[in-house]
Amino acid sequence: MNKNIWILIMGLFLFQACLDDEGNYSYSDLLPIEIDSSKMANSYRITQLDYLVVDPGVKQGADDSNLSYEWKIFQESNMPNTETGKIVNDVVGQERKLNYKVTTPPGEYTLSFTVTDKQNGVSEVMSRKLYVESFASVGLMVMHGDSDSTDVSILVNDRIVTDAATDGVKHNIFSITNGHRAVGVPGMVAYVNNTHNVYVYTKGNQGGFRTRGSDLEILDAYADMFTEPLESSKIDFQGYNSWLYNDLLVNGGKLYFASQSTTTFTKFGVPVFGMEYYAEPFIGTQERGYYYGIFYDRLQRRFLYIDYSRTPKTFKEAGAAAAFDMNLIGKDMVYAEHGFEKKWYCVMRDPDNVADHTIYVCDFSKFDDGNRGVGKYSASGCTDMKDAKAFAVGNRSELLYYATATEVKQCNYTSGGTSTLRYTLPDELIQAGYEISMMYLFKVSGKENEGKLLYVGVYNSTTGEGKLLECPIVETSGEVLKDKIKTYEGFKKITHMAYKSK
Repeated sequence: MNKNIWILIMGLFLFQACLDDEGNYSYSDLLPIEIDSSKMANSYRITQLDYLVVDPGVKQGADDSNLSYEWKIFQESNMPNTETGKIVNDVVGQERKLNYKVTTPPGEYTLSFTVTDKQNGVSEVMSRKLYVESFASVGLMVMHGDSDSTDVSILVNDRIVTDAATDGVKHNIFSITNGHRAVGVPGMVAYVNNTHNVYVYTKGNQGGFRTRGSDLEILDAYADMFTEPLESSKIDFQGYNSWLYNDLLVNGGKLYFASQSTTTFTKFGVPVFGMEYYAEPFIGTQERGYYYGIFYDRLQRRFLYIDYSRTPKTFKEAGAAAAFDMNLIGKDMVYAEHGFEKKWYCVMRDPDNVADHTIYVCDFSKFDDGNRGVGKYSASGCTDMKDAKAFAVGNRSELLYYATATEVKQCNYTSGGTSTLRYTLPDELIQAGYEISMMYLFKVSGKENEGKLLYVGVYNSTTGEGKLLECPIVETSGEVLKDKIKTYEGFKKITHMAYKSK
């Protein structure tokens, strides 16, 4: 009996203690946390340096002052980001409403929102997919500038990028990111896939920069892109091209080679040597490794190539099927670009008669057998070619455009060497003082409009203003569809364009 009485007394004490307990386990502390997901998108796509704003509703009964918040961006994989070398797992906000200026590297992530009861540690989590796009987005990079400075903008529309939601230009990305324009006259702009770099090359004693692909932030000055940094007196950028992961650069008439086979940038070493030459700024390539680069030697007026050992070589003497001898050209190179069937189309001029042009066509799809010169055509009937400001070569047919100050003409080199007028600048542009400064034919493999868009840059030297004309063409005939031309403004003098794939 006494034992039962003691048990009853102890039970009464414990019951009273539970009533008096104001610790972490009261009824009010177990109220559920509710996140109103209707105020959150199913996924988010944001561009670097834009603000990611998410404003979800959260409540816990009548009072939510007991809650803490955490926004986090993290990646599902354990692979380090190719730009930073780090795995992204960052807290980006600690307020209910997220207002984050996105500095996260481009990629696919998870955005999580965690609400925690600070008294009992109970949490509620909501997550969404997040896609961070480069500040320097996918699209067509447009290099433009004036007599002493250069900038890079990017054109985006659904003709270039299939799923693009906008149609316009993100202007002056280089100067916005770096706080200044690149010194020097615009040269060339190029995107490198493996290193995710953008080369911003300029003319003059600065040479430009190697920049980060996501926002064009400067990584190296041109001089420091070489294993032996160049003195300013030796900086003379002239041309660039690439094939697969191989970079080829012409500086001061010398050809430099670097393999960008990893995500780590490889500097350019000593120039290709073994014979005397002066390389023109146009570089031929071949993606199967038969040739590691082809160029035209100004001194001996001949074609040369470099082999797997990065040594300059002469081509074999002309074979029975050759249209010309690669070693005996004797003309000046005006322009060269890869086009139809990946052949190299070269516009050559008689050094003694600037009005006499010839089109030479080279095929590098085979090892040198003496027959790599596959076509030689007179262009003597192409009117005003001596006054050409720009050229463009098609890849869906044997198409060659050249532009004078106000006209775009087609050189019919395979059918008599005459020309066809394809487009004349509108009167209002001509009267305002605009002239053609550049042409670029969109030739990105696999794209719906590959070979079907001709871009024409025009420039007014009085006002310093440039415009970009997007001209749809019939890729087989060369006809310009004048009623579908679209104009983009806000540039200086446009000199070069290149596609950026991510």
